[in-house]
Amino acid sequence: MAFFENIEIQKLFCAEEADTFPPFTEKDLAETEKAMGWKLPASYLALLNIKNGGRIDEAYEESWLSVIYGISSNGKGLADWYDNWINEWQYPNIGIPFGETQSAGHDLYFMDYRAVDENGEPRIVLIDNEMNNAVAVVAKNLEEFLTKIYHHEEVGE
Repeated sequence: MAFFENIEIQKLFCAEEADTFPPFTEKDLAETEKAMGWKLPASYLALLNIKNGGRIDEAYEESWLSVIYGISSNGKGLADWYDNWINEWQYPNIGIPFGETQSAGHDLYFMDYRAVDENGEPRIVLIDNEMNNAVAVVAKNLEEFLTKIYHHEEVGE
C-alpha cells in the first residue's frame, strides 16, 4: 500500500539535518518495537523511510505538532521517549506517542491502537497530560493527520 501520495512529506519538516536521525536498520526497528511492545504501522514506517523524524517546519505551527520522533539507537529515539512518556509522565498505554507539541510534552499526538481503520492503521489522538490524559480524536489514521497538517486544516479538538 502506498502512503502520502498527495502530499510532499519533506516539506513538513525543517531543512536542518541536525534534527533528523540517519536511516534506521531492521535491527533498530526490531529493538524499538520490542522496547515499546507495539508494532509500528505501515504508514509510520513509510514516513520514517522518507524522513526519519525531525522538527516540523514553522510554516505548519498552527497544528501544534512540533516534532515527529524517529527510530534511533543513540538514546533519543522513539523507544527512549516512549519509556519516559509512559513511565514518568504517566501517559496512557494505548499505543505509540510519536508527535510532540509546542507544549513540550504536556500533550502528545499518539497512534491509538484502540481503534484501527480497515487497513489496521491506528487512529491519531491528542492526549492532554495536564487534563487527566483527556483524549481528543484528530484523524482516522496517520495519512489523514499529516494531510490535514500539510493543507493547514484544523487538527485540534
